[in-house]
Amino acid sequence: MPPFWPFKRSKSGEDEGPGTVEYDRDEDTAETLADRSHVEDEGYQAAMNLLENPHLGAPAQGEVVSQTIVEAEETFVEQVGSERDPARYSQSGDSYWYYQNEDGTYEPEPHVKNADGSFAPYSG
Repeated sequence: MPPFWPFKRSKSGEDEGPGTVEYDRDEDTAETLADRSHVEDEGYQAAMNLLENPHLGAPAQGEVVSQTIVEAEETFVEQVGSERDPARYSQSGDSYWYYQNEDGTYEPEPHVKNADGSFAPYSG
């Protein structure tokens, strides 16, 4: 006995798929290319305006953007870490320690526990 086949077999003449589509090249392409009526369309004008004037204050292409990088002092980080109650740190399943705020939420920054029992922000 042959193995069980879960799919139906198609009968000949059924499911021949879509018909053949033929295209003509006899169109006047110069006339089609000369038609610029879409340029006056309101939607087209709005789209081109968005491309020329980027939204959200993004700089235009080619313009130099100045950036200011401010580095935090390490003493500030150490002071903030030392003022926290060590009992409020909880170790999670990823082996890092997270500080629990008074409202019960946890801060997203992971910490590591030092040999002296203090906690320091993880820097990978």
